[in-house]
Amino acid sequence: MNERQLLDNILSRLSDIKDDKEKLEKLYNFTETEIPPSKEDDDEVDYKEQLPVKYRDVVRQIADNLNAGFICFFNPDTLELENTPKDLLGELGEDGEDCEANFGFKLTHNKWKSCLKIEPLSSRESFTIMEDFTNKLKNKKEARKLAIALEGRKPFANFNHIVNNSDYRKNWLDFRQKELEKYVIQNYFSPKQA
Repeated sequence: MNERQLLDNILSRLSDIKDDKEKLEKLYNFTETEIPPSKEDDDEVDYKEQLPVKYRDVVRQIADNLNAGFICFFNPDTLELENTPKDLLGELGEDGEDCEANFGFKLTHNKWKSCLKIEPLSSRESFTIMEDFTNKLKNKKEARKLAIALEGRKPFANFNHIVNNSDYRKNWLDFRQKELEKYVIQNYFSPKQA
């Protein structure tokens, strides 16, 4: 049975007992104990609250840099942060020895005692964030436009074109920032870190 058929059967069953207070209470009590309430979304979970205070600001900075396509190197002991364009680091190699001579800046993360390398999201992960935003958009007409953009050719460009010319652009930017921060926390930070 698919989801729609299950839902239809449940609604039919509810219709059968709608006037029987005792059965409705029994069903309600069952759902309260056996089916935990689902959260509308992860908005109720504040991932930053799970972090030690000293990391909270740097998580925002890392998320901003990942959004710009940078690889971030983070020293959890000193809170130093070093960012490098992903494409540039590929040309230079991990240590970035030629960086100062060729580009005028020096990479120091390879000298740190502790270092986390934080990679930008994959295309699939970024696409999932766009899908999640689309699914949570209250305006169903606009959500449908975004869904069509995501299903077609050049989904990233088309999605961004629609969002950037909409009234919900700020909602998208806030949503993406929160999702990027959640990604950083879940994948690179342990709530148990000091």
